[in-house]
Amino acid sequence: MKVRPREAADQVAARAFLARHNSLRGARLGELVHPLDHPALVAAAAGGQLAGMLTYVPGPDWQQCEILTLHADDQWRGTGTALIEAVGQLARRQGCGRLWVITTNDNVDALRFYQRRGFCLVRVHRGAVDRSRASLKPEIPTVGAYGIPLRDEIELERQP
Repeated sequence: MKVRPREAADQVAARAFLARHNSLRGARLGELVHPLDHPALVAAAAGGQLAGMLTYVPGPDWQQCEILTLHADDQWRGTGTALIEAVGQLARRQGCGRLWVITTNDNVDALRFYQRRGFCLVRVHRGAVDRSRASLKPEIPTVGAYGIPLRDEIELERQP
């Protein structure tokens, strides 16, 4: 597997990949976002097909960088870890001091994944998902993974 920046030639595959992962648009911190409007790193399998993708939003002068989306077609294969390591290296080269991500309270798999890779919980945005569902993205379900009511956003961060 090779991790590289997303290129213009990847656009169709990237759109299809995000669609498969229900991430063509997202809501976080009271804002509707479109991941394809932001830079991305892709993990390409041996045959060249996308095995994973991470979209990110660098802040002004790279003081911080948000991981907007992270998906891998197959868990437990190192794809997500490779993408996190690559965005961390990119952020370090830019002098970034904070790499951060938002996930939802039901996403216990993501919470485990990020914490095992050095991220710390820094904020709980209580009711943020409820507000996004009401005003930005009504298709957000009320019950998420593992039957957990989906209502809060959790912010994690680490140094790149």
